[in-house]
Amino acid sequence: MAEWYYEQDGTHRGPVAEVDLNVMLANRLIDPSTRVWTASFGQAWKHAFETQLQMPAPTTPPPLPQGANSQPHPVAAVAPPVASGQAAIVCSNTLTEKWAMWLACSPLIFLAVDIILASVGIDPYGGSSQARGATLWFGIGSFVLAYKDASTINAAERNPQHRWLLPFMLLMPVGYFLRRWYVAATPLTPLWIWLVSVVVYAMGAGALSTQ
Repeated sequence: MAEWYYEQDGTHRGPVAEVDLNVMLANRLIDPSTRVWTASFGQAWKHAFETQLQMPAPTTPPPLPQGANSQPHPVAAVAPPVASGQAAIVCSNTLTEKWAMWLACSPLIFLAVDIILASVGIDPYGGSSQARGATLWFGIGSFVLAYKDASTINAAERNPQHRWLLPFMLLMPVGYFLRRWYVAATPLTPLWIWLVSVVVYAMGAGALSTQ
């Protein structure tokens, strides 16, 4: 099966399968004017509407019929309310990075916990039950944040094939952030923030361990 690439924010994304690009077009995650490329194009990029990809169905209604039956009918002025459970469907093209940013800053949160433990006379890097408990809860909290972020991505229809995201937390947040970038074409900003946070944590932990 041919691999495809598409343009987003001035950079290319992919590879993705042709069926995935069709799903993205149908859900308007990309528009027909998006430039795409596959190996059969050689050196040329083409707009999606110039290829064999399936374009989304037009949303413009046909002309009204003429005659006696074409009189307008009363239409309710107030739209039906949207249930809270349908909010993700209505806003299907939006994606919040809130949970990903919390996960990206998690090393700083863990450093703050270490500082609190040290301030009350507990060695955060020793074998105390408090230190082990803090480490355990930190790991659980990281998985909860990743689960919340993965659920948000799925609700925003950025993962139409429902590919695995959460298991990649076993490769640390680096693996998870790279996976969400590959699957949902999300920015890598949380990954860079996490790497910087790890460096800050290492410096802080080094300072605490010498005290």
